Amino acid sequence: MHFASLSGLWFSLSIPFILVLYLLKRRYIDTEVSSHMLWRRILREQEANRPWQRLSRQLLLLLQLLAALLLVLALMQPFIRGQQTAKSHIFFVLDASASMQTSTDHGTRLEEAKQGILTYAREEAQNRSYSLLIIKDQPELLLQRESKLSSLQAALNKVAPFYGKTNVQEALSLASALTREEFDGEVRIYTDSQWVDNAEGITFSIPVSIQEPEIQRRAGDEVTNQPENVAITQFGVKAVQDAAEFKAVAVLKNWGATSVSVKATLYADSQAVRTDSVNLKGGEQKSIYVDKLVRADVYKLQLEGKDVLEADNTAYAFPEGTGRVQAAYVGEGNLFLEKALTLAKTDILHVQKSNDGTYPPPLGPTPDLIIVDGVTESALKSDVWQRLFSSKPVWRFASAAKSDLAPQQTISASPFSIVDHPITRYIRLQDVNVAMAQTRSLKPWEKAIISSASVPLVLAGTEEGIPNLTFTFSLEQSDLALRSEFPILVQNAVAWLTQHHGGNLGRITAGDRKEIVLHPEATKAIWKTTMEGVKEEEAERNGDALSSMQTAPKLPGLYEFVEYNTGGQIVQTRLLEVVMDPRESNVNGKIENKVVFKPGSEVDASIDRAKDISLSNTMLNPWLIVILLMLLVLEWEVYRRGHSV
Repeated sequence: MHFASLSGLWFSLSIPFILVLYLLKRRYIDTEVSSHMLWRRILREQEANRPWQRLSRQLLLLLQLLAALLLVLALMQPFIRGQQTAKSHIFFVLDASASMQTSTDHGTRLEEAKQGILTYAREEAQNRSYSLLIIKDQPELLLQRESKLSSLQAALNKVAPFYGKTNVQEALSLASALTREEFDGEVRIYTDSQWVDNAEGITFSIPVSIQEPEIQRRAGDEVTNQPENVAITQFGVKAVQDAAEFKAVAVLKNWGATSVSVKATLYADSQAVRTDSVNLKGGEQKSIYVDKLVRADVYKLQLEGKDVLEADNTAYAFPEGTGRVQAAYVGEGNLFLEKALTLAKTDILHVQKSNDGTYPPPLGPTPDLIIVDGVTESALKSDVWQRLFSSKPVWRFASAAKSDLAPQQTISASPFSIVDHPITRYIRLQDVNVAMAQTRSLKPWEKAIISSASVPLVLAGTEEGIPNLTFTFSLEQSDLALRSEFPILVQNAVAWLTQHHGGNLGRITAGDRKEIVLHPEATKAIWKTTMEGVKEEEAERNGDALSSMQTAPKLPGLYEFVEYNTGGQIVQTRLLEVVMDPRESNVNGKIENKVVFKPGSEVDASIDRAKDISLSNTMLNPWLIVILLMLLVLEWEVYRRGHSV
């Protein structure tokens, strides 16, 4: 037997009070006597009426003491634990928010909740009908009135964590509406109660209870160790000193109650550049500053240490304050070309020729563009160069030196044939002279966009999504670099070659909607990521056209938004960081909400998850009241008949 409340023990003070009354009571017996000889006995009786005498057995006293004990017991609300009798319809509500990914001794809170649902269905609610509603941004009803346990298990297997902004109110309102006409059902909500909105005011017409993972109970109180979680709340990188250097700042917060130590490692692209050890007290927030960073397309901050939630341990940042292109220039150099590249916001990294006649690959961050000026392929035959050529845009200029492998042909002064192309915009090439140009067979993906008679001068094309540009003549054998159109041509060339590095899309919460400015030629787009186990996802469409409003991927991480034209060629690629809802990082931020059970027209009764015992226990108060009433009747009968001794 158990007790719901111990406050009724104060009434037990009435027991010694009853005993004191009987100790102080003067008792008289009406007796008829026939002579004065009995006065002696009466005097002895008179002496026996002194207070504080030894109690004698009296039926009335015993009945009154028993009534007091029963009253004290009733005030303590005794009950007997027993197996719960499940209703005919069990409506399960499962919270799939990011905080439910908090690690526990049994996996995660979400996995523990799933197992709790299956255990309840197997052990206490067999041969019942089940419904399953998931709390997400929009409530998702995966199961409705299915009687097979296998159907419930299959539905639970489909439930994946949702890292975006959850809508608890809408989910509970839907659960309330779907069960409004029930008369033999119950609602069981499996959640960690870390709700970002308030669910007060939502009523249920059937019994409702909240089941929390990782909660132990001792004498009615919750006893559990608070989980420890450190999150990256802010992370950004900014260019300084005219984009020559970069500066990073990050903010870490300890959402736990105890002190923890974590390691924060900063990566520039995929290379680790710095590691800091940070000590954080319970609830403390600290900032990390890193100066003199090298340029990178993307920066990554990774936390390592004791932590129960992994989704907020990684953050990405894109360099701000720069729109410049990093180009590796392989060759002896050309003053006019380098000046035009500078006007096109291109930073040049010169690759110097080594003593053996080869060119070493560029060190440091991977360049956005490779310019090969008059250098033969034999000097760039290393595996590193070949990987760069297959992954980065390449702009080639022919060598002025004669070679049997690349025969040259004299170019006449006839007008040039110019094909409409992004590189040839605003270009007329009037009075430009080209002395010699190489002749060779065109590759399948190459197209001549500028020609002189039948001799191609400028070739452009995309090989496996990577743009390539080739000038079949050397700038030294032409006066093109001296013309006013040359800086425009270089600007067009750099823009076209690096257009697939079209900046970034910033940061967005998982599942949120974002408007994206699409490339004019884009007809298809794909969300790509290097995260293991995450498949490519096709972008949303509006009819036959690509939609400018896109839903962000559902898993936190770094994604590429890759756009393709009608020919299947990449026209633009941009990076996007997807993060979980930062409000979910406070894994100890439980909200003490009470869901309301309002059966028909009866008075509202709040069901507190910590004290609700009506669904699974048998209360003894009704039986105690019946026994107490019977005692009162018996006591009155004893008193009426005068059986006081």
